[in-house]
Amino acid sequence: MKKLLILILMAVMASPLISSCKKKEDPGPSTTVTSEPPPDDSDTIGEGSFTSYDHGLSGSAVLYEEGDPAVKKLRLYDFNMTAGPDVYVYLSKTSSYSAGNVLQITKLTTGYTNSSITFDVTSPNYSSDYKYVLVYCVQFSSLFGYTELK
Repeated sequence: MKKLLILILMAVMASPLISSCKKKEDPGPSTTVTSEPPPDDSDTIGEGSFTSYDHGLSGSAVLYEEGDPAVKKLRLYDFNMTAGPDVYVYLSKTSSYSAGNVLQITKLTTGYTNSSITFDVTSPNYSSDYKYVLVYCVQFSSLFGYTELK
């Protein structure tokens, strides 16, 4: 009986942690951001559409070079996501988060509606092995979604 009580107590205590990165009735503030599309003379490295798991994530991503080969650009477009705590955009070697396989690009601090956002990828550790873009909540280990850059 004590074991059952302990298990029930643990389940009740863990439930806020499990649902903390889940979509809530009030999605919080949302921002619409518009950045310029890649120039016609840019070289596309890869592009893909997001597979969503949480927070209404949708849209596409493109990784490209313009001019300086040491600086790549990551553009999220038609991007939608409700706000969440501790959410980051990563380039990754796989479609799942692992600290050893990702390059942090930026922290997302709000929700987004039909946005186009461009980030510089300046990491000296970047290589063509990073074929995925992840949107991931670190605090609650929750993958909002990913896309493979093809």
